[in-house]
Amino acid sequence: MDNTDVSVVIVNWNTEELLYKCIKSVKDKTSGLRYEIIVIDNNSADGSALMMKREFPDCKLIESKENLGFGKGNNRAAKEASGKYIFYLNPDTELITNALLGMFSFLESNKDFGAVGCKLILPNGPIEYPCASTYPTLLNNFCQLFLLNRIFPKSRFFSSRLLDYWNHKDSREIDCLSGACMMVRKDLNNRLNGFDENIFMYAEDTDLCYRIKKEGDKIFYLSTEVIMHHEGAGTKKGKSRNFPSLLKAESNYYFFRKHYGNTKATYFKLLFFWGSLFRTFILVIITPVCIGKLTRKDIDLLRSLDKYINLFLWSIGLRKVSNLI
Repeated sequence: MDNTDVSVVIVNWNTEELLYKCIKSVKDKTSGLRYEIIVIDNNSADGSALMMKREFPDCKLIESKENLGFGKGNNRAAKEASGKYIFYLNPDTELITNALLGMFSFLESNKDFGAVGCKLILPNGPIEYPCASTYPTLLNNFCQLFLLNRIFPKSRFFSSRLLDYWNHKDSREIDCLSGACMMVRKDLNNRLNGFDENIFMYAEDTDLCYRIKKEGDKIFYLSTEVIMHHEGAGTKKGKSRNFPSLLKAESNYYFFRKHYGNTKATYFKLLFFWGSLFRTFILVIITPVCIGKLTRKDIDLLRSLDKYINLFLWSIGLRKVSNLI
């Protein structure tokens, strides 16, 4: 497509129904610019590719014979993009506002910014704080694991990387955007070679944002544009319920090694050893031994306990993320 303003790039894996709603929302909500939609399907088994051919023949479909993951899949699709900007969008999202135009207009008017994202909300209304965050550090991981961000919710010092003290309702310059919704200048994206393909999923967006800022460009969070996010729709279909949390830990460990060095990465893993032990201890105390019917709260506590036991096992090398992909 000639003179395309924005190339919408979507990586799909077994989310046929949500993918349909996502693309339809882009078509229904977008006006005032020229755009194309490129979908790469990561070898879905749910008929996603057939749906695309039937319902959206005007969109470009790339059918991968394997699950490439999020970063590698996006890079493969971005090579086909003809737009001035690349808009990375999750298939489990729906545009609420004319978000493409809002972000496009911002980047057109602010040449010193290399990327922009917008407000992500959950289906029941709350803002999803990962839409605007800071880089992972030993301190903010410590505060999250040992609940200091909850004990001191208004404190900047004790905040997690999600900047808990801020309600995310105003626009501002930011360190990191969520890969679920990120518009990047194509020339900048090409210079950086897109996402790091060593990261299967999760910290690839943090890594890209980190490299964008090292390149000298700034990043902006635009709260006036809104997209709804059905978080984790794809990863819920994985082999294990704990797949997302384990993969996040593994991906962030890679980020630490790549950008902060092996020593801090070792401390990161050690932090998860003690932090997951602490969380497990707390959960064992507060989780009731239930006889009979479990309440929803009981189930949530038991799932949290299972998660932190698995994170502890990961920290000592007894839980391999590669076995779950």
